[in-house]
Amino acid sequence: MNFQCKRILEPIKVIVINPLAPASQLIIVKIMSGVVFGNDQLIDLNLLVYSNEMKSANAFRLEIESCAFSCTNSIKVSSDFPRACDGDVFCFMTNFNNPNHFDFTKEEYSEHFEALYLILKLAKNFSWADDDKEKNFETVKKTAHFNNQEVKKDVFVKKPIFMADGLVAIDILKSMTKDMPHDILFCPTPITAIAKQVECNMINEMLVWAANDEVFHVEVEKPLVLHDVVGDESHCQSGMVGKDFFESRNFDTTQFSDSWMKKEFIEKVASSAAKNPYGCIYRAAEFSKTLRDIWLTRSSEDGTKVYTNIGVISDGSLGTIKGYPYVLPLIFDRGTWSVNNRFVEDSHLKQEIKRINKAVKNHHQQLIPYCKKFLQDQIINQGLIKGEDDSVSMF
Repeated sequence: MNFQCKRILEPIKVIVINPLAPASQLIIVKIMSGVVFGNDQLIDLNLLVYSNEMKSANAFRLEIESCAFSCTNSIKVSSDFPRACDGDVFCFMTNFNNPNHFDFTKEEYSEHFEALYLILKLAKNFSWADDDKEKNFETVKKTAHFNNQEVKKDVFVKKPIFMADGLVAIDILKSMTKDMPHDILFCPTPITAIAKQVECNMINEMLVWAANDEVFHVEVEKPLVLHDVVGDESHCQSGMVGKDFFESRNFDTTQFSDSWMKKEFIEKVASSAAKNPYGCIYRAAEFSKTLRDIWLTRSSEDGTKVYTNIGVISDGSLGTIKGYPYVLPLIFDRGTWSVNNRFVEDSHLKQEIKRINKAVKNHHQQLIPYCKKFLQDQIINQGLIKGEDDSVSMF
């Protein structure tokens, strides 16, 4: 009788900030049960909370340990600020009403005081110094030794993944963290799922460019519908959707035409997104799927590429503003990403990117000064002396 040994990978360090939020707890269950990183990936889980939440966090830790998830290697609770080199994956859950657009009103300020203050304090205490890079290289050497491989220092340095629940958080982290690389910050977008839900879940792969859930553009690969047969008798004005599909759905003949896709389709998606889908189950599902896609190309040994739409800090591709947060169509390959240039010469897309740039710039120029003033006000209110080192504990 043949028995096949299960390969167990060296543990990765996952730090979850704000783990007591309902969405965070759902994400943790997915991570520890193997849904995100795979069943053969051991996890060292660190639950990062305020010091006054330690009792509740330890109760949650005991509950997770009692589940005996297959990926569990260790679980700890901490209120100490981590360094960038302390984890392989950092998960941020802000619980803002809309994680992709901050409402600069007193209501948003008061309702999410703790979440905003927490991410600002973390951002100010993170650093990306040379010694952090050195420790990352040591991690690479250790992993290579585990897999009987050799690694050269000037060839590969493993970077952590900073995964947040929206564009607001990654904008804050990039803007207020010293020397933070632009290519390690990610967040999910609801637009892809909403576009499939509002019209047809059989619609082909979509490429999304967005400033938020209101200002965005979508292009759909052709044929517009998966597994569709397009012939001379197509009822669609664009000729890109088959007769049988149109008749089965009772669509109007103008639907899926070029003009309809550029206007009415976008308006329907925006209308649905305006209903704010950010319940805890939805947040956890999109967060987990996005993190799984990012990790897939890091862990795959066959050179698998992933094509997806994700929130990142722009590298300046396609006329976007470098260093600002966008949702962009990305290609992940062996742990690195590049922007998909599939429609780079499309004149309509170029105009849409100008519109998106305006929204991105306007929001960023409001958000960062607002955050700096907010943080300064809290320091003054708590009577902290300027220059005091408060980076040890999350009080």
